[in-house]
Amino acid sequence: MSRLVATLTFGREPAVGGGIEPTALAHCYADSIPRFLGYVVDESGVFERVPGVYAPDTDADPPYPVTDLLLALAPQLSSIAERIETLDTKARANYGVGFREKAFDSDVAWGSDGFGRHFEARSQLEAHPLDGAVALAVYAPGRPVVDAVADNLARLDAVVLDAG
Repeated sequence: MSRLVATLTFGREPAVGGGIEPTALAHCYADSIPRFLGYVVDESGVFERVPGVYAPDTDADPPYPVTDLLLALAPQLSSIAERIETLDTKARANYGVGFREKAFDSDVAWGSDGFGRHFEARSQLEAHPLDGAVALAVYAPGRPVVDAVADNLARLDAVVLDAG
């Protein structure tokens, strides 16, 4: 049986005393294979489920779960959002798959269609600051996926809100 172990909320940095304005959310469930369910949030606050699941490689060195989720769910939070959008458009045109589909089809392995554009977008996103915030809530610490998320967050230049 799967268990919710963490929640990542992506959004705009809150004003002092305010809460994060979410643009996307990812729930991490873990059993033998950790996986994320993704949601995008529209302007009226309605959550729309993204089809598929993202199963990150927690043994990767370095791990990219947060970076991949940002590319798939909230690329507009990057200071280079236009560049990320251009890379996504090129991946769609050349390989028929964008960053959201790559992540939520769990096809982000070396050699997969469009991996070069995805890898470039990962590198670009991590090399530039985010114009947003990431809130992490951990419900079951001590799992490899939580460690991978924490490692990835440490590499990102983002405001990280500790939600507990």
